[in-house]
Order: sequence, then structure tokens, then C-alpha cells
Amino acid sequence: MRIYTVPHHWWRQFIAGLVMLGLAALAIGLIRNPGSTAGTAAPLAPGDRYSLRDVVTSKKVAALTFDISWGTVMPTKVFDLLKKDHVAATFFVSGPWAKQNAGLVKAMAQAGYEVESHGWAHVNYTGLSSSGVQENIMKANQVIQEITGVRPTFVRPPNGDFSPRTIAAAKAIGYTTVTWGTDSIDWMNPGVSTIIRRVVTRIHPGDIVLMHASDTCKQTDLALPTIIQDLRQQGYQLVTLKQLMTYGPPNYRG
Repeated sequence: MRIYTVPHHWWRQFIAGLVMLGLAALAIGLIRNPGSTAGTAAPLAPGDRYSLRDVVTSKKVAALTFDISWGTVMPTKVFDLLKKDHVAATFFVSGPWAKQNAGLVKAMAQAGYEVESHGWAHVNYTGLSSSGVQENIMKANQVIQEITGVRPTFVRPPNGDFSPRTIAAAKAIGYTTVTWGTDSIDWMNPGVSTIIRRVVTRIHPGDIVLMHASDTCKQTDLALPTIIQDLRQQGYQLVTLKQLMTYGPPNYRG
């Protein structure tokens, strides 16, 4: 019987080949997950996954924010009430509305109110491509900046709709996605007492309160004076969104 033996140099070549395959597999893993030696993607930071909901602080400070997309009656009523009571606030205005009501938007900015973006078309951002989200925001940005002389840095997506992808798209052009901590549900016209109760009982330090000043919201102006009075009695200081950000770190939540 004849016994066949494998030359030693063949074994060395075989082992060297296995080593090369292993290194290649490791390299592929690193390419797919750059910056991760474990072969898994690094987790996204909260600010890259979720919207800004409030600010972490123990001080009784909060921001009243008003979305505006339609009409001329309620926007003027709300603006006049805030000025009368010397209340700071932030308006998130859509591009088309701002363009049609440039005089009022300019008056808001000149009176010291913060004017931020509610985008252009009132559509869900998750239904748009990333470039579509950016086009929506920047189209509104051009109008708002031309009127106020200030470039917005916050965007409230229509219907509060967002995803990590849309947040990243907005962030790439210098915008922070903002939703809210307390929803007044004034957009539902649930009754003046309901709007008041929701705000004054759910308010918390660092809160961002969602309200509306579009004509489709019929009860906001009726609820606003009592909300302002009650919050002041509770010891709250009402500030703009940018001012709120100076009181503590931002809190990003889903």
C-alpha cells in the first residue's frame, strides 16, 4: 500500500489563506460599521433619533409656541393678546402664510417675538425624501428670513411627524426638529375649559407648550388669557424657545 503525504509548503499556504480570509471578513465588517470594532453600528444619540420636547431644568420656566398655517383673524387676536399681557412666545409659521402675511410676521419679529419655521407644504415629512424635507424647509426659510432678517434655526414638522431620517435631513441644513412636551389640543376645538385645563395641569419646568393661531382653531384666544394668568400664579416665567434653551440641556424624546 502506498501512502501519500502532503508537502509542508502546501500546509503553510493553506493556513496563510485562512488567515487572509479572516482578515478580509473583519475588514468588510469595519467598512459596513465604520468606527465600530465590534462589527455593530454605534447607537444614535437622542438628538439624532427624537425631536426636542422640553429642557431639563428645575426652574419654573416654559415656552408657549403657536403654529400658524391659515387665516388672518386668529393670528392677529393671539398676537394682540400676548402683546397686551407682555408675554414672550414663539411662532412657528408656514412659508406660504408668512408670504401672504408679511406685515404681521414682521411686526411679530419687531416686537421681540421669535419666528421659527413650520415648513412650506403642510405634509408629513416621513412621506418625503430627505432632499424633499430639506427643500420644504429651505423654501420657507427664504421667505421668513427675508421678512424678519433672522434665519430660523428650529422647525416644527407639520402634524408633529418625524423620523430619525427627517431629523438628520433637517440637522444637515442647520435645523433642530421641535415638537412639544404639552399639547393644548386647541386644534381640536375641544372647549375652552379643556384647553385651559390641559395646559395648566400638564405644565412642567422647561416645558414646550403646543398651541395654534390659525383660523381653524376657534377657541385659542378665549383660553389664552386664563392660561397666562394661571401660569403666572403658579410662578412660571414664559419665555421664547431660544431663551428656554439657556436654562438647561435639551431633552430629546419620542
